[in-house]
Amino acid sequence: MTNKSFTGKQAPRATEGMGGKGLYDSHSAIQRNAVLGQAERLRRAAGKLDMTRPELRVIDYGCGPGRNSMAAFRSVLEEIHGRRPDMPVVTVHSDQIGNDWNDLFANINGPEGYLHDGGPVRPEASAGSFFDAVASAGSIDLGMSFMAAHWLDGGIRLASPGTLFFADMTGTARDVIRAKADRDWCLFLRRRAQEVRSGGWLVIEAMSSIKDPADPSGLAAGGHRLYRAFWRVAESMANDGLLDPLCLESFVFPLYFRELHEVRAPLERESDLTAAFEIVELVSELIPNPYAEMLAAGGDPHAYAKAYATFARSFSESAFRNGLFAPSAKTVEEVDRLAEAFFHRLQALFAAEPNRYTFDNHSMTLVLRRR
Repeated sequence: MTNKSFTGKQAPRATEGMGGKGLYDSHSAIQRNAVLGQAERLRRAAGKLDMTRPELRVIDYGCGPGRNSMAAFRSVLEEIHGRRPDMPVVTVHSDQIGNDWNDLFANINGPEGYLHDGGPVRPEASAGSFFDAVASAGSIDLGMSFMAAHWLDGGIRLASPGTLFFADMTGTARDVIRAKADRDWCLFLRRRAQEVRSGGWLVIEAMSSIKDPADPSGLAAGGHRLYRAFWRVAESMANDGLLDPLCLESFVFPLYFRELHEVRAPLERESDLTAAFEIVELVSELIPNPYAEMLAAGGDPHAYAKAYATFARSFSESAFRNGLFAPSAKTVEEVDRLAEAFFHRLQALFAAEPNRYTFDNHSMTLVLRRR
């Protein structure tokens, strides 16, 4: 498969790469658990929508190939059609232009899709970055987003020797990425304020961080051990002459897992956001982790390593290709070889040290009502 350079603003949701078509859908159990855990919140929000309207519009911001969001849309549609069976609902699937839209619509109409559940439903796609407008002003009744709002608005390069993960940065680099994350979060919320109608709802779930004095960073940031494994593999490849060490020194994985006070701050600080939204709920939770459960149950370390590395590849490959492998390579074929080498080494690392890099799923959920 050819490499696709990232030229848009939203950080890449890795649905393509050398891992093959359908990799994300097949190896995103953690993301699926995040969606399943929101069913009751989605039902509550859907139950408060104005059922006298001629039509309701529900959007998933950052839908990916769509398998994981089928359950979310089903929860919403069951609630709406349980109250008013004849209510027309437009389901809007929003993601970047490079998303696998064919897989998305196959999922919508497939055995796990929601089109067979009854009630009038019209699915639509909206291609573009969720840091831009992806729906008409005042058109959305219920917006939802899962495992997406922690991505940053485009890439960022910083002098951060020894790490590619925001939580392990110090000094000026940490200040810069913290400020960018705040600006990006404000932009995401302002776009949603334009799109969600008065009386509408937003249910947003994303990876988060909590204080942890025992960790060198001072944080238990969602999946932080995985990102340290990423660094260890990348550093080994740079030492072996496979990656450009100067590029690695400035490569930052383009996401930021906010603490709850960072999620709340713009909604209380920015007058336009305070006027736009009421905070109904803001909580931090742990999402079930099937890979850690496999290991804790005494599973084969090699099977665990393969499953965990494939999960990591399914969401991270595009970011690595665009920010690290492509700048270190002269040809597309060489980018492909670097991707294969990187994730092969990652799997070997997980097999050799299965307990060192386990993934802890700190997640935040924010429920907002549009005033």
